[in-house]
Amino acid sequence: MPSVMPLPLMHQTPNLQLVLYAPDNRHMARLGSTLSGHAQLTWVDSREVSPQQLAKVAAGAPLVLLDYCGGNAGYSSDLARQLAAAACPLPMVGVGTEGPEQAHHLLVAVRAGVRDFIDIDNNAPQMLEVFERITRLPLPSPTAAAPAPVAAPAGRLVLLHGVRAGVGTSMLSVHLAAQLAARLGHPGSGGQAANPVLLLDLGQPNGDGALYLGVESHFGYEEALRNVERIDPTFATTALAHHGSGLALLGMAGTALPPVHEPAALLRQLRGIFPLVVADTGGMPMSQVPPALLKQAHEIWLVADQGIGSLVSLDQALRDLDHRELRDERLHLLVNRYDPDGGLSDRQIAERFALPLLATLPERSRALRASTGLGRLLTESAPRDPYVRALQPLLQHLAGGRDAAPITSPIARLVSLLGR
Repeated sequence: MPSVMPLPLMHQTPNLQLVLYAPDNRHMARLGSTLSGHAQLTWVDSREVSPQQLAKVAAGAPLVLLDYCGGNAGYSSDLARQLAAAACPLPMVGVGTEGPEQAHHLLVAVRAGVRDFIDIDNNAPQMLEVFERITRLPLPSPTAAAPAPVAAPAGRLVLLHGVRAGVGTSMLSVHLAAQLAARLGHPGSGGQAANPVLLLDLGQPNGDGALYLGVESHFGYEEALRNVERIDPTFATTALAHHGSGLALLGMAGTALPPVHEPAALLRQLRGIFPLVVADTGGMPMSQVPPALLKQAHEIWLVADQGIGSLVSLDQALRDLDHRELRDERLHLLVNRYDPDGGLSDRQIAERFALPLLATLPERSRALRASTGLGRLLTESAPRDPYVRALQPLLQHLAGGRDAAPITSPIARLVSLLGR
């Protein structure tokens, strides 16, 4: 006889039947106390009931809970994979706890097919909200997955496209995004303010954003494309890499091959979670930039320098945009690593390519390299450096949430040209 042990609850609500599928019942009292009056909780002993039998034993239950607390995480992931292989119709929800291992457990759970995660210390409304959301969603199929409902995609998407590798787009992106995150929110303040900015690092070579920020990422862009339906604010807070400024990071793994999946759904999902998404496609040929990224971007900054190779690449990028019929008022030019004695002026470049000049940043490669070698951003090691000061008009522009407008006022232009 399979071990099925209901927990006596006062004022049970029989309409919500929950099953805890685990090798022991150590969490029954705690969960039962929290959910008392809201649900009927039953423990099914996973040592005696196989995953193939669970659907029959748990008839009437809308979902199954798996134990991801402490040492049971690996065991429960094996159960989740077996349930998925057996085509069990019950959605799976992991039960975990706060701790340094939580992010790892969450990733393991998602990869095994678990659809959401609750903290055992959550209160009843928090747990019930997760249960209600999961029971509303259709089960994912091998060919398609329904995105989890998040807030409407109101977040702004700003794309920084370096027309050629080596023009400093990734360095610029991390400095802008980290300062914006520190300015717009505070880590751990709760709600969206804890994650005000996401850096979507798709630049080439891969991984420069994580390297410059000094963070380690365990969940990458390619995996996010395959798990769009699982990405919600809680997942973003737990699974994505975070910098000390509060900046969240999502980047590509160590492969140079472009992902197969189209990111339209993922971008909408991320914009529903983060008020501002800064995307870096530095060094990627414009022909390889995903169409959805170009179409959803509120602003597109083309980053170039004065080098002849950079100008040829800028011309090719504009030709590609013309071919896609995406050359419009969202485009702006940002001249990086500017040397007043280095050839064409910033305004001459803007006029040559008929682009509005958004900003000009001084040549500070040596200072940036020195700061990176110390494992710090230049904003941390030298906050009064001309490069850092030249970023301020761009930060004000992005933090203000206004539509793109060139930095043309005399004072703003003077600030942007400091260090020449």
